[in-house]
Amino acid sequence: MALITSTIWGDIAALLITVGFLIILYFKYAFTYWKRKNVPYIEPKFPLGNLKSYVLRSYVPGPDSAEYYNELKSRGHKFGGIFTLFRPVLVLTDPDYIKDILSKDFQHFVDRGAYHVDEDALTNNLFSIGDDKWKGLRSKLSPTFTSGKMKMMFNTVLECSNYMVDFMNEKARSQQDIDILEVLASFTVDVIGACAFGLNCNSFKDKDAEFRTVGQSLFKDHGIIHAIKRFLVAAVPDMSKALKIKPTVPKISNFFFDVVKNTLKYRKENNISRPDFLQLVINIHKEDPTFTLEDLVAQVFVFFLAGFDTSSAAMNFTLYELSRNPEIQNKVREEIKAVLKKHNNNITYESLHELKYLGQVLEETLRLYPSVVTLTRKCTKDYQLRDTDVIIDKGTIVYISLYGLHRDPEYYLDPEKYDPDRFSPENQGSRHQFVYLPFGDGPRNCIGLRFGVMQSKIGLIKMLTNYKFSISPNAELPLSMVGDVNLLRSQEKLLLRAEKIP
Repeated sequence: MALITSTIWGDIAALLITVGFLIILYFKYAFTYWKRKNVPYIEPKFPLGNLKSYVLRSYVPGPDSAEYYNELKSRGHKFGGIFTLFRPVLVLTDPDYIKDILSKDFQHFVDRGAYHVDEDALTNNLFSIGDDKWKGLRSKLSPTFTSGKMKMMFNTVLECSNYMVDFMNEKARSQQDIDILEVLASFTVDVIGACAFGLNCNSFKDKDAEFRTVGQSLFKDHGIIHAIKRFLVAAVPDMSKALKIKPTVPKISNFFFDVVKNTLKYRKENNISRPDFLQLVINIHKEDPTFTLEDLVAQVFVFFLAGFDTSSAAMNFTLYELSRNPEIQNKVREEIKAVLKKHNNNITYESLHELKYLGQVLEETLRLYPSVVTLTRKCTKDYQLRDTDVIIDKGTIVYISLYGLHRDPEYYLDPEKYDPDRFSPENQGSRHQFVYLPFGDGPRNCIGLRFGVMQSKIGLIKMLTNYKFSISPNAELPLSMVGDVNLLRSQEKLLLRAEKIP
């Protein structure tokens, strides 16, 4: 018996050694991919390729993605290769090539390469799905974000900003430290709840409001198993799809399904139709039998996800920089006062477009702190890079590091300095169009950019006309960046002080 057991264990050990050896051989061959194509590349390490920091959970999405950009750029390359595990990824550093991939030759790069699988319904959203479904869905959802619809939602956003001011007045009176991101996140939740679902979330009065709690949980650490799932779907999506890995936390998925089902039932029973995002996707669901309830919920989810994090982060980093640069804060406040005076001291939809310097301030914030730090595209049919012999094979992922591009001294003098004048008409006109891409570009740019900018401007106008901001002496500076895969946030709470303006 002992001899048999020993033989079995010996066979298992031999098998494991053989499998391990074959895996090493496979990786070694995979790591020659860019060399075989005569493309410059950053040397990978077994078995993680160029993703060591992500696996060790020390990944910082902005600076880490910029490392690839900066190394290739410093070596004089307009493009170069890296590896996510054994998967080859092409990194672009040249704005002309970026223009080709995002816009000029978009038909070769229709997909984002984002993970989606039918078993995880919320992943089948507009951001993630491929060309076979994306084009039709994009055209159906686009009417939500026209100028006419923005005007209809304007007063709703403005009303939500009044709740924020009421809350801030209490903080300003007591001279308390203000975790400004928490305030702006509550404002954003109220806006999305009202504009997307027709609901009053009441986030400022009810800290346990469900939408606010879910918003917070989206970016929390859900343990090592969830982290591994997120890593696998980002690094090897095809393998993850074959394994039917579901990265969405069940509690979050259940919440959005319940909200949509309950709202559908309520509106049907009471014959209610509202001019909001949910009603638009309800109408699509009614008219198109292929657009399922799961598809409906997925679009509602991504509207919430995109709006919650990106707009609150943009306003958060803007107030941070304005607190550090009081002369810029004063200048933008004076512009706001002058423009609103022409509108009887009322914030109007038209006044937003007259606030040119505020627009520059927001643009400079998004240069330094792009909400999405890396744009990705997936090659959907073989493509030859212009003026080269390099063929990008179908299925290859292309990275564009916005964090690296936006801080490149070739395009932005003294790039770490906060300077809204970079976006004056004369300065903006002298730069390549594709070195500033906070919302992407081309047919697959951010569908909700108008809504996000409108919400951010209203929030900032309300803040800056009512309060003077300064950094709290208790703030931990400088801020260090953290994030989840591709979204940028600060690790420390941004603590500000607000002084009420009479």
